[in-house]
Amino acid sequence: MKFNSWISYLGRLAYRFRIALTVVLLVLAVILLYPFETITIPQWNVRVVDDTGAPVREINITEHWQHYPVDSSGHEEVQRPNQNGFVSFKPRSIRASLTRRLFARINAGRRSGGRTTPYGAIVAWGSKTHETTVAVYKENETPPAELRVQRLR
Repeated sequence: MKFNSWISYLGRLAYRFRIALTVVLLVLAVILLYPFETITIPQWNVRVVDDTGAPVREINITEHWQHYPVDSSGHEEVQRPNQNGFVSFKPRSIRASLTRRLFARINAGRRSGGRTTPYGAIVAWGSKTHETTVAVYKENETPPAELRVQRLR
């Protein structure tokens, strides 16, 4: 091979390498910066009953959720049970890139006391005839389907 064709071959090879490197870096950037969705708490359907199993309607049910440490603050929604004591909360999710999640994990010790898992709970409160009661969601488990509240004596 002549010297000029060698230079030409290396030039084409360098151009192809730059194109391939650019494509790889763009794909990597998209993967690291795309905000993937993660479910914090699945849909939570709960029936609120008293200690005899009768539905409780006159009570507030507040759902609390946060995905530590990606979520900077907690969230909540208040509902009242229907005639049969049922209340339904939609699934809760958060969108965050892999980069944000990585930095959040690194900073987890300072911001969230080292906690890195989703948190979810419902609180039954505000009844003159029933005690305040809490049910906690455990990650990768089905949320409790029944919340039993004790009558005040």
